[in-house]
Amino acid sequence: MRKKRITADWNEVKFKREAGKQIEKCRPGDWEHAKRVARWVKKLAANNPNLHLLIVTAYIHDIGWRDVIQNRRVKLSKSELLELEPRANANSNRFATYFLEAQGFHQSQIEMVLGLIAAADEHKSRSEMEAVIVDADNLSKLTINHLREKYQPESWLEWCKLWKKEYPERIQTVVGKKLYPELLSKLEADTLKELRK
Repeated sequence: MRKKRITADWNEVKFKREAGKQIEKCRPGDWEHAKRVARWVKKLAANNPNLHLLIVTAYIHDIGWRDVIQNRRVKLSKSELLELEPRANANSNRFATYFLEAQGFHQSQIEMVLGLIAAADEHKSRSEMEAVIVDADNLSKLTINHLREKYQPESWLEWCKLWKKEYPERIQTVVGKKLYPELLSKLEADTLKELRK
């Protein structure tokens, strides 16, 4: 059976529904994070001819975390995340390929998405499309909702410090560089306010 080629007229609503079923099996908060990444992708790459593949990547970039954590209701500490991250990243290609093939994606499209997922996993970009997905992933984390959904409160300040230190090198898009300082400042203020409650 010949696979159809997915183009810019693909059905995002249907894809999002199917992707959600997979990402709900990942870490706490991963699906909410994925939806935020997709919104950032749309802001950063509205005119990109491969916008649909960037959106696809946004929804499934953390698919490697599927079934890595036994109790998906337990939020991770920073040390637990760093310990489990290599295992999750090693799963990404297999899980993403299987899912995208089931959705009818062509092999060249799957390879492009896998490259974008790898860039997000490594937090490094070597092309404009990689810069979009890396920035969208990173910028989407700069909200108190991200911390609430995914991590134990004891690690929130650690995450803020890490992002303050590493993001100036990670963020590559013009829009991302412009918005990062404001988003980080708001996150730091919101985090301190939340922890005082």
